[in-house]
Amino acid sequence: AVAEIEAQSRALVEGTSQLFGALLTLGLLSRTLEEDGTSGFALAGDATRTGPQGRLLGRWLGSVMAGTIGSVLVAALTMATGSGASLELWHLLYTTILALSVVGAWSALVSSQWRGAAGALVVVVLWVLGHLPWGTPPFFGGMFGHALAAWLPGPRPVEADWSTVGYTSAAVSGLLLLALAMVRPAGPRT
Repeated sequence: AVAEIEAQSRALVEGTSQLFGALLTLGLLSRTLEEDGTSGFALAGDATRTGPQGRLLGRWLGSVMAGTIGSVLVAALTMATGSGASLELWHLLYTTILALSVVGAWSALVSSQWRGAAGALVVVVLWVLGHLPWGTPPFFGGMFGHALAAWLPGPRPVEADWSTVGYTSAAVSGLLLLALAMVRPAGPRT
């Protein structure tokens, strides 16, 4: 029973910290891309050699870094307040970067096309889909199940293996390349 309580406490700390990081990443990226529509800084940045693609990639990277730092701080504070969970922050950092990279890539893709809360809502719905089927084994096994789990934003288990890293990296790269291909220069949208 003690081991079961410890596992539940650890899962609660992981889930809470990754959710906080996802919301922070999503909020920062959506907000900054929304502000880029009217910002003189974004207009000037789009005129440089890197153009709108560099601006989008910089916003994505900054949001993922801020979300990761926030997520690890929440986990450290939760464990310091006596939650009973013992969790290696290194493993949490590793899986949080994976999870937030996917959230950020989806947000960059959706926010490059839609403004405001609509884009953020789409990513939140995808986050919920990434959690299904809530605490039971995944719907699909094998390579298809790994690929589906990599493309949907959601928590990554602390026991993630190299195949998880590979699938997630491919998904993030694909989503970012698609977002970079579709990004529009800053300015009013019609």
